[in-house]
Amino acid sequence: MDQPKIAATPRSAVAPFVVPDLYCPPPARINEALGRKVNKRLMTWISTIGIFAGKREKIRASDFGRYAMLCHADTDDPDRLLLAAQCFAALFAVDDHYCDDPSFGGSPEIVAEKLSFAITALDPVYLPAPFDKELLKQQKCDPVIRGLLAYIKRVAHFSTPSQVARVRQITIAMFVTMAAEGPWRIYHRQPTIAEYLASRQVNSFWPCQVLIDVIGGYEVPANLYSRPDIHRISALASLATTLVNDLYSAYKEHLNETGDFKLPYLLAAKHNCSLQEAINIAADIHDAVMRQYATLERQLLSDATPLMKRYLTGLTTWVAGNCEWHKHSARYRIQT
Repeated sequence: MDQPKIAATPRSAVAPFVVPDLYCPPPARINEALGRKVNKRLMTWISTIGIFAGKREKIRASDFGRYAMLCHADTDDPDRLLLAAQCFAALFAVDDHYCDDPSFGGSPEIVAEKLSFAITALDPVYLPAPFDKELLKQQKCDPVIRGLLAYIKRVAHFSTPSQVARVRQITIAMFVTMAAEGPWRIYHRQPTIAEYLASRQVNSFWPCQVLIDVIGGYEVPANLYSRPDIHRISALASLATTLVNDLYSAYKEHLNETGDFKLPYLLAAKHNCSLQEAINIAADIHDAVMRQYATLERQLLSDATPLMKRYLTGLTTWVAGNCEWHKHSARYRIQT
């Protein structure tokens, strides 16, 4: 993958900074009609679950259905793509309801407690009576937990037990690193750049990328998925796609004053520079990660099996689709 940089689209004419061109492949597929079909199905599911109450039009405009269509180009099946969209919705709900949006009750003081309980939705807890019913009742009171329960049930419908275990493991790991943001905010502690980047490799889109083979209708065996070189390229994709999110969400967080420990703000403090200069440095870090990814991808493709080629193609498709979605999604567009 030796791709040119893709031009960024400024989200607002009044933004104090813009995202520069990023080193990233172009999207493998843009099928807007398919994306709309998936998004329509997703919005029905969201209404049933009860997440994002009062903000569903904003979520509709975020267009998670388009996100799924862009990231999974090896299937046209709306039902499989719906699973990807449900993953986005369920995990963004965790972030909004527990971490970032005070209108949903998000608070750094209770985020670790919330995330710890959310694990029960992903990894079944086997309690004796009457505590089993008490747990279920408590789970059903929380729309985020309802969303996670419904999501993991659909994962199991399309997956082998090994794939379900992989989804659980990587999603729970993300919850652990999300919990670390609570003390950073409470105590106004800024992590080092290295510490932050290490956290963002895990607190990332990896739990969504782990569905690549599931949604494609095949399986990367556990021993192959866990092979060091496959793990490395998956981790690089995870970090790169999440740095795209850091860049495109910077203006929104700048206005909401929730991003003082996100990468552009850490870089601005470290280098005593403007946010635009910090954005440019963050883009350079993203590009460095992507160049590592491209080098490793070429090495792996040189003697890859058909199964590995399919997974690597799916991973690069995901990276490209993620960038395209972030450039245009209303989730990061500020209305003035």
